Amino acid sequence: MKRFLTYDLETTFLQKGQKRAAQSMLEIALKTADKHYQKLVNPCSTYGTGKELIQNLEEMKQHPEATLRFWSKLLVEKKCLPSNIKRAQTDTQAEAISKLLVRSDLARKNKGKYNTREWLYALETHNDKLEVAETFLNEHQADTPKSPIFYNTKEALTGALVFGMDHTWIAHNGKSFDMPIVKGNCQRNGIKCEVEFEDSLHMFRRNIKTDSYSQPLLYRSIFGKGYKAHHALDDAEALYELLEHVAKEKNTEVLELFKVKKLPRKIKIQSDLLNIKGVGTKTALKFIQKGIRNRKQLDQWVQDHDRDEFLETFNDLYRYKKLAETLYEAEV
Repeated sequence: MKRFLTYDLETTFLQKGQKRAAQSMLEIALKTADKHYQKLVNPCSTYGTGKELIQNLEEMKQHPEATLRFWSKLLVEKKCLPSNIKRAQTDTQAEAISKLLVRSDLARKNKGKYNTREWLYALETHNDKLEVAETFLNEHQADTPKSPIFYNTKEALTGALVFGMDHTWIAHNGKSFDMPIVKGNCQRNGIKCEVEFEDSLHMFRRNIKTDSYSQPLLYRSIFGKGYKAHHALDDAEALYELLEHVAKEKNTEVLELFKVKKLPRKIKIQSDLLNIKGVGTKTALKFIQKGIRNRKQLDQWVQDHDRDEFLETFNDLYRYKKLAETLYEAEV
């Protein structure tokens, strides 16, 4: 049986005129049935100071102010930065993030007999003074650091592709957002991407009746609670729950939910259904698949069922609400 995973990205914001694939990643996460993969990403090449970080974002055609505002919010909510950074000026936010990025590099480069997290704790508690931090580690046991580990884009993507090998990758609104960003970042980093992608948004629209298909609102409407949205791993885990819920309700496997019967491009139908306003070839074919082969049978179906039943049964038809108005007004 083919396996699937859910994935999600947190990203930079683009300058005007740039295409989705040009966005850079700030976080990537993948979720399978029994494990997960999550990495915070440093998409920049120069970031020794806040000024350098802003300049590099501009060079990459990312929008510095919007990106740094979101990046700060993300790191504050992960408790990596103090809460006041969310409301700080752009220069201050850039400086705070730059400090974390440089600290992560120092910790990864100098880990030696101490692991990266031990180095992070020593560095953050001793103002990033390397020798003082090392002396501390030689004499004390490190605690849990607030500072995170960052990976460059190539490292994070390569690890994700290895983790997600032989899986179908599913994201919510992935066709418009996540998929082109993954492919774009792979291309810029010389990484071969042979992933099979699926988008859960259209699948949910076919299978669930709700006021909003925004993932956080959809999750709340089904499970009666929220989750930590706009953090990649939390979003991926929530989507996994939603997919399993729908598959269970439909008594099928998750990937079967994405199989849509494609209609032939050219179909010749001999039916007076085509004379009804709003009924084209595809709509007529779907009526026929339901056993309704002509106008007389459709009129009988309308007499035997109310409008709500029509809307529920034929919600996959093109402009089905407008068609319901036409049929039920005619019947009256």
